[in-house]
Amino acid sequence: MTIHLKHTLLLAGLLAGATSLAHAADRDTPYLGMMGTYLFPDISRKLDNGYGATALFGFPINDYVVPELTLSGVTANRKPASAGSDRLYSGGLNFAVFPFGRDNTASPFLLLGGGGEREDHLTGRKTSGYADAGGGLLISLNRSRTAAIRIEGGRYAVFDKTVAAGYGHVYDTRVSAGVQIALGAHVNDAPPPPLDSDGDGVPDDVDSCPNTPRGMAVDAHGCPLPPPPRPAMAPTPPPPPAPPVDSDHDGVPDAIDQCPYTPAGMQVDAKGCAIKAATIVLHDINFEFNKARLTENSKLSLDQVVAGLKGQPTMQLEIDGYTDSVGKAAYNLKLSKLRAAAARDYLIAQGIEASRLHSEGYGAARPIASNKTRDGRAMNRRVEFKVVQQ
Repeated sequence: MTIHLKHTLLLAGLLAGATSLAHAADRDTPYLGMMGTYLFPDISRKLDNGYGATALFGFPINDYVVPELTLSGVTANRKPASAGSDRLYSGGLNFAVFPFGRDNTASPFLLLGGGGEREDHLTGRKTSGYADAGGGLLISLNRSRTAAIRIEGGRYAVFDKTVAAGYGHVYDTRVSAGVQIALGAHVNDAPPPPLDSDGDGVPDDVDSCPNTPRGMAVDAHGCPLPPPPRPAMAPTPPPPPAPPVDSDHDGVPDAIDQCPYTPAGMQVDAKGCAIKAATIVLHDINFEFNKARLTENSKLSLDQVVAGLKGQPTMQLEIDGYTDSVGKAAYNLKLSKLRAAAARDYLIAQGIEASRLHSEGYGAARPIASNKTRDGRAMNRRVEFKVVQQ
């Protein structure tokens, strides 16, 4: 039996044994590889191209890096062929690096490692170390990634000083191809899930209502379920009642207000009428500087008093004028009387009977704030309207 036939039978036997041990693979599952190897020896060896086999055992660290133990045996004829043949046996450790991971149908990888090589030839045997680098491609044969075709090639630097004078090494090239089998549950892929064409969760072979629209709820036969009953609508609550109208803002609704248009700020009774001795103070009754002539804005404020008097025809008012303490007391007293009278005259001009109005001035008397500050003096310059009869 020739050397080549022996290698072929050995490879076939190892492949059969590896297949019987094959199991479902995952990222940490060890694997076994068997490949036929073709050798392109360094020209210095004076060998023809050789043939042999390579076995490897990988034990993954993760999905990207896998240490691999390798064993190879190759036979090559010497030149000339009548000189016999050499046998090269090698073993070592490689690191297979998968830059894109191993979970792909086709996964390229890089190889880097080293080991030892023993050469048997006619004149004896010798052992040398080597370093190798290369790469390859892993092509999955099934969905579970448990079986794959492995193709690789590498350059081997063999540190043998006896082959070529003056050189400390020779370079061999090896190309290998074979299968890689994961070691775990059975290689056979799990059966595909039952066909469900409309995606409703009911297999086609029991689906009584095929082509159900996507997302529609169905029963055990694949038929649409009736829509759930709509919840009863709660009755719309009636809008809240509108607040009562109070045109003069005296706190008494217009519906029961017997004295409409009461001046703002005046105290009223339950009927909306100003009570006796009630007083309102208007700080926005202004006059021209050092005069008793009303400004236009002051007239707008007095118009509110006119409306209140017209809404309560029996009400009588006392109009009191006040000044701050700046200036002589006699002058301030006179000025306050004139200004109170000016306010009275305006109300009369708007149609209020003179008999219902009385004016008086008190100068700087009865201050309601400090005359030492500007704001305090402004508050003391005021006109008060006091109810003397309802």
